[in-house]
Amino acid sequence: MKKKFCLMLALLMLASSMIACSESGANTDPAASENTVADAADPSAGEEVVAEEEEGESFDPELGEKDFEGKTFTFATKSQASFTDWAEGSIWVEGLTGEVLNDAVYNRNSYIAETYNTNIAAVECDNGVLVPTIQNAVTAGDSTYDIAMPPLDQAGVLLKNGYLTDLAADATHMNLERAWWDQRSIADLSIAHKLYMVSGDLSTLNNDATWCTMINLQVLEDHGFETPYYYVANDEWTFDTYKTLCTGASIDLDGDGDLDSADSIANLTQNENATAMLVTSGYHLIDKDENDMPVFALEGDERVYGILEDLSQFMNDTSVSLNYHNYGSEGYHLCTTKMFEENRGLFWITNLQMVIRLREMETDFGIAPCPKYDEQQENYRNVVWFVGSYATIPISAGSVDDSSFILEAMSAKSREVLRPAYYETALSMKYLRDKESIEMLDLVIDNRSYELEHAFSFGASNAVQTIVLNGKEPASTFASQKKVISKMMEKTLKDLIGE
Repeated sequence: MKKKFCLMLALLMLASSMIACSESGANTDPAASENTVADAADPSAGEEVVAEEEEGESFDPELGEKDFEGKTFTFATKSQASFTDWAEGSIWVEGLTGEVLNDAVYNRNSYIAETYNTNIAAVECDNGVLVPTIQNAVTAGDSTYDIAMPPLDQAGVLLKNGYLTDLAADATHMNLERAWWDQRSIADLSIAHKLYMVSGDLSTLNNDATWCTMINLQVLEDHGFETPYYYVANDEWTFDTYKTLCTGASIDLDGDGDLDSADSIANLTQNENATAMLVTSGYHLIDKDENDMPVFALEGDERVYGILEDLSQFMNDTSVSLNYHNYGSEGYHLCTTKMFEENRGLFWITNLQMVIRLREMETDFGIAPCPKYDEQQENYRNVVWFVGSYATIPISAGSVDDSSFILEAMSAKSREVLRPAYYETALSMKYLRDKESIEMLDLVIDNRSYELEHAFSFGASNAVQTIVLNGKEPASTFASQKKVISKMMEKTLKDLIGE
């Protein structure tokens, strides 16, 4: 597993007006090029984790030889200072630290630097600054940013303003059929067979943003319940099963006659689950027609109406559910995090990043996919929230051809090095507590759903939340909102493709 690597000095000349972005680039002592990770004298330098090729899978991007003559490729990414837990940490790191994910990023970039005689650098932008940073570059004809990694909602803003390249047509070196590109993101986020943002192994943030069911195994055992693993194995992990387990599982710990954040609640939840659980039930907030065009298809679907009414009754039933958005004075998600850590929550349907945030929790916990709505539903569906990170190429990039080359090369190496570091080592072995959860991880990651609504805010989310959170009648709510949603879609499509 010995690999040579040399790290090259990266110097960036950035516009001084972009004061909210901080620059990061690869710096290395040339002598380090003769050291392998395994042989490094620094004890913090961890051994590289490399995936074994699955049968029929190759990590070779088939790009051939390329010498970029020391060119630096600059990514615009989200900053830690502003985005905290949702900062982009998969593109550039300063050096080896012994932490699995950090070292995987460093080793990947070192390989790319040596193989193609190039450098990788990141300009970290604060919240609210990434979009104008790319906008300013485009309007000024500034080719500083070769690639941008915005969250999905900001990618939608960039796209509507015409700042992004069609990856399907113009990113000549990106083979979007290869395994390092998430095929579900391509199917879900394309419009009129054009693709401007894509998810894949390049970044781990969309893994973190994937919805799952968190299970407090101690509380489950205290109630004498079968684990969700049993129900998954028997294809019985449905919303009815979930509700049955939650019924009667809340406990009034302080004896005041009310069930609230001082007690033990069966179902810890949040506003986002109004829409996330509809997606979990097998639906898109905004669907697409046979021409790959967005359509609002929820209105008139009696099955959808029944699901939304079921969700509304369950989420608003305080005998089984506690919504952290009703506890802003206690820190919103910090309130339910504390409850879960203190064994005062049975289930929490939320993002997978909670596995990492709960790393100090003493009690064992597990994960499962979000439950299907019923046995009629063929596959699990776990929504990917918009806070993740998506590969895009600004139209101002110096060379779209070169940017697509480096994206393909880095993504292929990420599947070999970064994916197993996250998936098999960091998450599975470091944070998850039982082997069943590690097996469940496949069902969570392999059954993801990306939402056009999250990119463009057509209004479907607002309509669904009104129904579920406020107990409004589905048919009349959709009927009243359909005109607004359709108008928003028409405007967006006109901006994108002139229709």
